[in-house]
Amino acid sequence: MDNDIVDRVARRAGLAAEVVARQDERSPGFVERLARALPFAGNPYSSPGERSYFQYGLELSEQGFDVPALDVFERVAQDDPTAAAFFNLGTLYMKAGHTAQARPAFERALEMQPDHAEAANSLGALLAQNGDLPGAIERFRRALDARPDYPDALNNLGYALYQGGQETQAFELYQKALKLRPDFAEAYNNLGIYYGRGGDLEHARECFRRAVERNPGYGEAANNLALVLGAAGDVEGAIAVIQRLLEHAPGFEAAYVTLARLYLQTGRQREGIQVLELLLQRNPSHPAALAMLRELRTGG
Repeated sequence: MDNDIVDRVARRAGLAAEVVARQDERSPGFVERLARALPFAGNPYSSPGERSYFQYGLELSEQGFDVPALDVFERVAQDDPTAAAFFNLGTLYMKAGHTAQARPAFERALEMQPDHAEAANSLGALLAQNGDLPGAIERFRRALDARPDYPDALNNLGYALYQGGQETQAFELYQKALKLRPDFAEAYNNLGIYYGRGGDLEHARECFRRAVERNPGYGEAANNLALVLGAAGDVEGAIAVIQRLLEHAPGFEAAYVTLARLYLQTGRQREGIQVLELLLQRNPSHPAALAMLRELRTGG
């Protein structure tokens, strides 16, 4: 090897060793590092407490990190089982679409704390979703026994009773829920359904409009508003409502079908086909879109 190269390598090695040595001299010892790390002077007499995994899971969930939050709450429910832990676990299972796992989590929460209103309400919603209307009503009533001024349970019980044909009781529950929470978009939507099916399109339109104002991305309410406007002859207003909705919630598939029908209603076939094709790009197997396109292309 060339002597100049050897000398340069040696000098660099010596310089590196000198730098490391100097850093070593300047590095604080354990006591100094501990003093810098703690917020107050003095000596600790015990080790720092363990991290609260329950709080950690809540923080993850609040920030929208539901998958890691679910992992954390599965651990919490195993290591420190409480009603709150199982309720949060069930909620995360529901958000992930794991309804079969959500139900036993809510049931376990209620076993541990029978007056857990949130768990009873969530279990009721799960039962209603699976078609068990009597079971859902029982759970909503239990939630209201524990907390009579619980707007979500009032609204959910109202809708369950409405589905069972008890319209008057449902109407009263919606009204009570809205007095407790004036910005309750879901209650306005249910009230709009009540008026709409009763033939009172003016009140239905106002309720759906209020629901959309409070939650612009609320797909069901916006779609209902568009249908009412279309039925009243305001097709352009209905189209504008759906277009605004798709800006906020492009994944709400029913809106594409409604918009296509509105375009076809006004003779704008090309635009209707474009909307259906856009929906099929998102969901190639959407049955209503496929059927409408097939009918249009065969001249039906």
